[in-house]
Amino acid sequence: MIKRGSGFYLKLVLIMISLMLLSGCQGTANLPQVSIKTVDHLQTNPQSLKSKDVLKVGISSVLSPRETLENYQPFADYLQKKIGRPVQLVQRQTYQEINNLVSNQEVDVAFICSGAYVVGRKDNLELLAVPEVNGKSTYQSYIIVNASSSIRQFTDLKGQVFGFTDPISFSGTIAPTYMVTQLKTTPKDFFSRVVYTYSHDNSIKAVLDNVVSAAGVDSLVYQYAINKDPSLASKLRIIGQSPEVGSPPVVVNQKINPNLKTALQEALLQMDSDPLGQQALKALIYDRFVLPNSNAYETVQTMVNAIPVLAQ
Repeated sequence: MIKRGSGFYLKLVLIMISLMLLSGCQGTANLPQVSIKTVDHLQTNPQSLKSKDVLKVGISSVLSPRETLENYQPFADYLQKKIGRPVQLVQRQTYQEINNLVSNQEVDVAFICSGAYVVGRKDNLELLAVPEVNGKSTYQSYIIVNASSSIRQFTDLKGQVFGFTDPISFSGTIAPTYMVTQLKTTPKDFFSRVVYTYSHDNSIKAVLDNVVSAAGVDSLVYQYAINKDPSLASKLRIIGQSPEVGSPPVVVNQKINPNLKTALQEALLQMDSDPLGQQALKALIYDRFVLPNSNAYETVQTMVNAIPVLAQ
């Protein structure tokens, strides 16, 4: 009789497991591979958030993701110089995802939309600073149409296709939705269809290409687009606008380390007096950062309260 040691039985077990796995793979080899969500990882930049040595900066995609990263890289360079830590820019597809990163302290600081701030105040989001442009730290929602369109006023949009940006964007979704509620109806009943573009430059392009009849856009982004391409001024028309509200703020979690909070706030407030900071401000089309005024967001809160799905 041949004696077999424990090593023999171990090899036998491994062979049996391998055969079972091979069988399972062969059984599913011909099944279709289905993706429920298409994500361009080069654009959304989903990098690891685990390094404690890196200062993580969340950025909502007010512009399309690739252009946003390009515009914020000078800021990252400036912040690295001022804080003395490597800086990682973190993007996600939606504003809510950036809110969640701040709420869960997975990013140290974030640039978000005014609507996202108001919606996220209940989740420990705290104002740190706000940008100032042309002496103002406020902005508006513009309702824009193609200049060739026969649409002249907001009520003419009944039965038309409308472009929203992000579900909790003030200028791209909340303000135009509020305008619809003032007509005693809902977007679902007022528009024939709504399309989410997930960035303001995408909304502008959708209007130019007649993919949508109109869209709500950030007045600062609209001006940025006009400055970048002056010909757009004759191709687009503003048919409505919201009241001015507090500009898209920079926020932190209320539980942030007080020393880091102070360092971040000082870095922002001193940008306009630093050569590298001035370059970063120019890329962001801001004049400077100033201390925030929470009362500037109460109009947004009023609009949110009037929209049942957001007021919950």
